[in-house]
Amino acid sequence: MPKIIHTADIHLDAPFSLFDVQKAQVRKNELRGTFSSIILLAKTEKADLVLLSGDLFDSGFVTKETTSLMISQFNSLPECRFVIAPGNHDFISSRSPYKKEIFPPNVYIFEEEGLGKISFDEIGVDVYGFAYLSETHPSNPLASAPSLDRRKINLFAGHCDLGGKSDCCPISPQDLARCGFDYAALGHIHKGGEIKLAGNTYYAYSGCPEGRSFDECGIKGVIVGEFKKENGRLAASFASRRMCRRHYERLTVDVTGVSSDAELLERVKTSAAQAGLGADALVRIKLTGRISPEARLSPNVLSASALGLYYLEVRDDTAPLLDTETLKNDISIRGAFFRELLPLLESESEEERRTAAAALHYGLAALDGDDVVDF
Repeated sequence: MPKIIHTADIHLDAPFSLFDVQKAQVRKNELRGTFSSIILLAKTEKADLVLLSGDLFDSGFVTKETTSLMISQFNSLPECRFVIAPGNHDFISSRSPYKKEIFPPNVYIFEEEGLGKISFDEIGVDVYGFAYLSETHPSNPLASAPSLDRRKINLFAGHCDLGGKSDCCPISPQDLARCGFDYAALGHIHKGGEIKLAGNTYYAYSGCPEGRSFDECGIKGVIVGEFKKENGRLAASFASRRMCRRHYERLTVDVTGVSSDAELLERVKTSAAQAGLGADALVRIKLTGRISPEARLSPNVLSASALGLYYLEVRDDTAPLLDTETLKNDISIRGAFFRELLPLLESESEEERRTAAAALHYGLAALDGDDVVDF
């Protein structure tokens, strides 16, 4: 009963775009740690095979530190087989680590654009796959169905786009069903984990094992699969395993009626706790609702440390809580200022409404002779 681990889109040596430069460097190191954790999982699960379905690296330019770590990790588990199907970020080229480095004998790399096969007779598995030779792969490697040995477990590893027309290996669930693989381990889509069926073929995107931005929110991991075939009939089971050191999350908090720093902090802290966000979370909070212009709020009250988070970004999308009828009829400069901004405050553009609300907040505070607080 072969056991496999399916992962993809690790993007080793990827930059992390955070306002905190020090934390960005920590995250880069943690990504290497996530790769090491995948190898440790393979060891503890006694996996026979690890499928890496593309974008192991973020680009062809990989640091020596990263390649040394990677090769060392592969060497640490000689009884496991590692199969790599390069994708659009880590495509095969003369400058690629796949060509420049010497990989241990338990690492197998697809190097051709067309569909190839690697056989592991000792565990009764055939792995089909292909490689990108540039940043695009517009052809379909599954246009012709391969001749499968139905006595074996037939796996497919590929960096593919199931979403229709694409220059990143456009295939379809119908292609997978027609080819008749037992399992298709896909890469390229960073949100994954759901096991689906196309005909008799199980398939899934593993997703990235570690999020790298607020476009990759949620808990990330790998897929562990066990396969058994008797008389040509397949029995399979799958499980997800968390791999990410930290996770990115977006949180919207309605702060209507808040009038003090203490109220603001308590409102946001409660929302973060209800969402289960803690010290392993990088969070982008959007504040919504209506706040009185008279509210005196400090921009420093919301911090990662105050909320028990690893990293925090705050976006203020609140609007002023105003007596609009009074201001419309106010003959003073306050009323004139409000009426000038009113078309923007009611604009269909969210950006224009946000800018106008901020201008109104600052302007009324200045007219009232108050200190303007940038929140």
